[in-house]
Amino acid sequence: MEVRQMSTAFLFHENKVIMMKKEASKITDPVFWTGLGGYLEADELNFPKRACVREIFEESGILEEEIEELKLRYILLRVKEKEIRQQFVYFGKEPEMQWSELKDPKIF
Repeated sequence: MEVRQMSTAFLFHENKVIMMKKEASKITDPVFWTGLGGYLEADELNFPKRACVREIFEESGILEEEIEELKLRYILLRVKEKEIRQQFVYFGKEPEMQWSELKDPKIF
């Protein structure tokens, strides 16, 4: 079996959370909402937080220094066909959020 590692973040601003609407994925066909994140690159396999920060920036334009209290909350494991999927789930705060300035309009 192969192992695929992913890193995801849920960033909170006051009483709201930034999430991304995905039209479809390798996991599911219907539209769904998820945190900001993606797969770890080869040089990030031992550094899931680094991957998380990279993915946050790629998907939203939010810089690492704009995030507070980014902490690992969960590690999820799932067996799917011939893969073991390991997902690192982080929670953090984005106190200066300017919703109109987000990179991707699918993020609310």
